[in-house]
Amino acid sequence: MIPRLRRYGTVCLVIAFMLSGPAVAFSFSPASVSGIADEKMEAAAEKAFEEINKKMSKAQEAYYKPLTEAREKGLSDKEMEKIELDPALDPVMVVGPEMLKAIDKYAGTDAALGACDQLLALAGRSESAGWMAEKALSALKTHYLKNEKLVDVLRYAHYCSDAMAPAMCDFLSVVVSDSPHREVQAAGCYSLAKIKGKKEETRSEGLALLKRVQDEYGDVSYGRSVYADKVKGDLFEMKNLQVGCVAPEIIGKEISGKLMQLSSFRGKVILLDFWGDW
Repeated sequence: MIPRLRRYGTVCLVIAFMLSGPAVAFSFSPASVSGIADEKMEAAAEKAFEEINKKMSKAQEAYYKPLTEAREKGLSDKEMEKIELDPALDPVMVVGPEMLKAIDKYAGTDAALGACDQLLALAGRSESAGWMAEKALSALKTHYLKNEKLVDVLRYAHYCSDAMAPAMCDFLSVVVSDSPHREVQAAGCYSLAKIKGKKEETRSEGLALLKRVQDEYGDVSYGRSVYADKVKGDLFEMKNLQVGCVAPEIIGKEISGKLMQLSSFRGKVILLDFWGDW
């Protein structure tokens, strides 16, 4: 009986090995195929958006042609201000829809992520093209919420138009709560704070969010600095430099060398001219 049991056990092991063989081989196959497919998709996306950007450049050239010709003729700035550009030739209105289709087609690629950023910059400040910016936000929320490269889109998200602000705030709130990356969370929280801080009715929310950036993400890099240093100026501005606030003291010297204090002019109409050379 023992030899038969041994033979039975051996047969079972052979059968188990044969059954497991294809499964093990199959488990490695999809990863390599997926990698090749991703590379091909990324290459195709880069090529597609390269062509779209060429169209965008031509559209911009056509849109600004009247100003270019006026400048070549030597018209003054006042004369050029009177020139009205054709809204039908607005580059984002001409090329934007095609860019949206490509974003949908190549969703998940780095090239499409860059296109979303570009479309937000072009359409996010235009009322007529605002719907395109909202479509780009939807694509970001669906395909890039877990992507650490989303940080590049969020750093300047607070420059959106007032009309775009509600949709942008909704998106940024989702990013802050759902992104697994601290760098992305920090950028989203900072931009959300800046948008909230623009209006008096939501300024307290903006201040609270800036404080959160300072406390939770202070060590996260922001350019050559960190957010802890970045938000210091924003907190001061949001608290003290809003319409209706008493201007902070400014002390300096007149051309003659005499000491001058802004507070000494209280009750008088003062014109302050701030300028810089960058």
